[in-house]
Amino acid sequence: MRGLLVIAGLLAAGTARADDLSLTSANEELGDQGIGAMVGAATGGRVTAGGVRITGSYLYQLSAQDWFDGIASFTFGGGEAGCFSDRQDRMALACDHGIADGSAMEIAAGVRRMFKGQGPFRPFARAAIGISYTRFTADDVSGIGFPLHLGGGVRAKVADGVALVGLT
Repeated sequence: MRGLLVIAGLLAAGTARADDLSLTSANEELGDQGIGAMVGAATGGRVTAGGVRITGSYLYQLSAQDWFDGIASFTFGGGEAGCFSDRQDRMALACDHGIADGSAMEIAAGVRRMFKGQGPFRPFARAAIGISYTRFTADDVSGIGFPLHLGGGVRAKVADGVALVGLT
């Protein structure tokens, strides 16, 4: 995947653990579980699907700083045929799909490391590995991939048990 632009994200947290209070202030407690949903745009090309991307996430607190980060994503694009036979080697198939072509689904599991916050803001780093299935229906081409997610973001508390999350 060339990139992912997250338009909106929401995380709803459960109850706070007592051992988590060492990293947070009384008015910025994290719950020990959370679910979230994101809607964005995935940019594709060549053999990567692009289009509208809907992601669900599940977080579970493993320690005072580390969280299990489970992800399920679906990408919905369109597009026309973008594959053709290579003129040099008639048996080879070359594909050059557009930025919003194809469809994909992915599940991933990883770890999110939370850092000490500033007021309602809490930065984090994340790493995950997944498995994805991509399909370009106009070409009858599909494949499986093993994406690696590395990035970070910021969690901003907006109410008790509710936070907005921006991530890369």
